Amino acid sequence: MTERGHPRILKGVSNLTLRALALASVALLTVAACSDGTTQTSPTPASPTTTATGAPTPTPSPSPSAAATAAANESTGPTAQPPPETTPPTAGVTILSPVDKDHALPAGYVPPGLAAVPGAYLAPGFPGELRQEAVDALVRMLDDADAAGHDIRARSAYRSYAEQEFTFNYWVSAKGYDEAVRISAMAGHSEHQLGTTADLTSPQVGWDLLESFGQTAAGQWLDANAHDYGFALSYPDGAEAVTGYAYEPWHFRYLGDSEAQAWKASGLTLNQYLLQ
Repeated sequence: MTERGHPRILKGVSNLTLRALALASVALLTVAACSDGTTQTSPTPASPTTTATGAPTPTPSPSPSAAATAAANESTGPTAQPPPETTPPTAGVTILSPVDKDHALPAGYVPPGLAAVPGAYLAPGFPGELRQEAVDALVRMLDDADAAGHDIRARSAYRSYAEQEFTFNYWVSAKGYDEAVRISAMAGHSEHQLGTTADLTSPQVGWDLLESFGQTAAGQWLDANAHDYGFALSYPDGAEAVTGYAYEPWHFRYLGDSEAQAWKASGLTLNQYLLQ
């Protein structure tokens, strides 16, 4: 209570009495605080579920509103789930580091030596960067494909952690969590973040990323020859139980010539080969 609020009550109270009342009030407040026994803190916002793969439908150019929808779905939707426990690389990241549902890259990882893929080797309207050695190998491969009569170009290349987070959240909003984890990687779990992976396409499928690309002459040429240029198909047909991802005939990761040839000869999926 204050003198301003109750002038009649406090008018005759001495200074000593006022001090006594103040001390008693402090004591009562202290006892009440101690008896509660709890400490209140501001709630920490939940981190968005996140995880590099394309999807068996055309890769979209998601808008900020789609991202906002995805974030809302993840926080309130019935299908959103936390990301799996992961094993970050412990000996440094290399072009042969396993990156899959169980092995993640650090959020701040940026590959060294990124270089722009020349425009003539990109699908119309799509920019792209890869490590320089991967760019050189890609150009050599696509030149030879062109000489064989196949117009093959890159639609997607390096993606940062943040870009992959946006992409994965888009697919959660568009298709739900259960389907999103089949066709897209959570942030940190994308091979695209390594700077060695490109999604390739052709005009026969409208420059989209479609399963039917695997049945085109261009897709079949890549499947038969990519390892000779240092590239491996990460997610082959019929291997979802092993790779964790649906068939992606467009998704090729650069390993280097000798490693890619050894992978091809092994008969293993890429994640099996890298983990052996």
